[in-house]
Amino acid sequence: MDQDKINKVVERFFNSLKVEEDKTLETGLTHNTTVIMLHQACVELIKQHPDRFVVYCKWFLNASMFLLDEDDTLLQIKESDFID
Repeated sequence: MDQDKINKVVERFFNSLKVEEDKTLETGLTHNTTVIMLHQACVELIKQHPDRFVVYCKWFLNASMFLLDEDDTLLQIKESDFID
């Protein structure tokens, strides 16, 4: 997978989760700070486990089709998919 495309998709997703009214959550962090931390963790995990990221991309594609009633089957995410 092209790293620039991965970065663009992940960045756009996490930026969409940020809010204008950045309230403090029960964790003590603000909403947007939490989103930023999750974004950073996600980027790092994608770099460390690119094969797993491919599995998740395929699963999200299937899950999207399932939710849109274009596919009747929701695939399992199996531990065996992650054996390096």
